[in-house]
Amino acid sequence: MVTARAARLELRHLRYFLAVAEELNFGRAAERLGIAQPGLSQQVRALEAIIGTVLFDRSRRAVRLTLAGELLAGETRVILARTDAVLLAARRAGQGEVGRLAIGYVASAAYTGVLTAILGRFREAHPDVAIEVTAMAMQQQLEAIAADRLDVCFIRPPVSLPPGVTSFPVLQEPVAIALPESHPEAARKAVRLAALAGETFITPEHAAGVSFHRHTVLACQGAGFHPRLGPQGRDFVTIASLVAVGLGVALVPQSLRCIRLPGVAYRPMEGAGVTAEMAVAHRRREASPVVRRFIALARQSRLR
Repeated sequence: MVTARAARLELRHLRYFLAVAEELNFGRAAERLGIAQPGLSQQVRALEAIIGTVLFDRSRRAVRLTLAGELLAGETRVILARTDAVLLAARRAGQGEVGRLAIGYVASAAYTGVLTAILGRFREAHPDVAIEVTAMAMQQQLEAIAADRLDVCFIRPPVSLPPGVTSFPVLQEPVAIALPESHPEAARKAVRLAALAGETFITPEHAAGVSFHRHTVLACQGAGFHPRLGPQGRDFVTIASLVAVGLGVALVPQSLRCIRLPGVAYRPMEGAGVTAEMAVAHRRREASPVVRRFIALARQSRLR
């Protein structure tokens, strides 16, 4: 017999033992396990040596469990079921099927449809992933992802990214002009930007050269003038509200038209249009399988 010192308890010992305990027949248990009967008998004897007691009464033709065997069989079922559950949970986590995902987004990502479309597809494919979604100013998002408080950001480039963070586009949409409804140019189907050279332009609370601040300056310069910049808004809904009360005009994403505020009109830009990008930012070397799965799905879900 194998001595306790010569062997160590392994899960296979318990699996083999339980098969015999349930079949009460070494031949049928060996067939169920797909191993030779002599090998199964040897492993059961090894387990008995490790424990230091007999688990089966072999004195009669029929195999029966001893009291120790009955106790071990009940506990083994619990151990193996728990082990299988733990292994499955670890496997799913490693494959990105469970876990946590923290997403930040600029408010305009919601009414473009890109955020809801990508999140909807991800939720359908990964229902057991816990997702936290928070609307945040773009700079706050970038600070949060650099500090590992966010995993993914929906942003509007151009913007300087923190070290170790990259981005890819998920949407390109036309830029429209937001005007007070009472503005003479609002009666037109499309507006020449040059016709607004004397107006005050409202922009988001961004630094020069970032996102729609940059779009506004470059578009106006392309139309032959430098814009007079006025109030700033924390988001495009605020900007549209400032336009509605007559504080100026603004270049905004075309998708903002779904926000129907009284007193504001949205018109396409006449001539060569300007487009704005929505992008997903993430860490270059992402360790989380869940985040990597989300990034891969977002890359495949690019809207136009």
